[in-house]
Amino acid sequence: MKRYLLSLLAIPLVLAGCAQTPSSNPPASQAVDSLDAFHWQLTDATDRGGKRLDYLFVQPGTPVQMDFKTNRFSVSNTCNVINGTYLLTDNVITFSNMMSTRMLCANPQLNTLEQKVASQLQNRANIDLFLSATPVMKLRFYDGNTLTFTGRPTADVRYGGTGETVFMEIASNTVTCSSPTLPVKQCLQVRDVYYDNSGVITGTSTWRAFYPNIEGYQHQEGVGHILRLKRYNVPNAPANTQNQAYILDMIVQ
Repeated sequence: MKRYLLSLLAIPLVLAGCAQTPSSNPPASQAVDSLDAFHWQLTDATDRGGKRLDYLFVQPGTPVQMDFKTNRFSVSNTCNVINGTYLLTDNVITFSNMMSTRMLCANPQLNTLEQKVASQLQNRANIDLFLSATPVMKLRFYDGNTLTFTGRPTADVRYGGTGETVFMEIASNTVTCSSPTLPVKQCLQVRDVYYDNSGVITGTSTWRAFYPNIEGYQHQEGVGHILRLKRYNVPNAPANTQNQAYILDMIVQ
């Protein structure tokens, strides 16, 4: 599985160089792997007449994103995260068992966005996957709307593994830090948090300055969090760079 996902990134580059039309609709088993391998971000949406669905683009720079894992999917960058299951039959995809968290957003446009996305996913859609240098997924819904997504490789694909789950508490304030090979900057203060199988905290490490960036996390001075992270070893990391990468999985509290 992982070997396939890694090779998936190289194959489209070859396709782009030798053909004008990207490959579309790989076999079902490969299509599921392809869906899992990317974060799919909404880049275009039109109705039956070709009119853009502007109500799906209320957050410039933070597009609606779909993620897939085996037979499950999630939608983020709406008010709440929508989760559910999906069934892929030939080139028809059906979404079902949808649930979402119950946070009320201050921005009413985000509440409307979530409702519109959830309503759209009630329809079945024909799915087209174009595995070119920039992967594209098109969902052609039976109500006439077409949603187009661009794929961005997941961390598992970029770093060649599933990563290790770790928990860190982020202090509310940053500190100045440096190392012999890295420049001075404002670093997070962190400590490791340990849980038992029941989800109860059993201990913590001492506080330390933390030089790496955490992908997906934006620190607000004066606000602390406990984060669930994925930690990856970076293969062939250049000298004077970090050899581990940290990806935000969830804000625990």
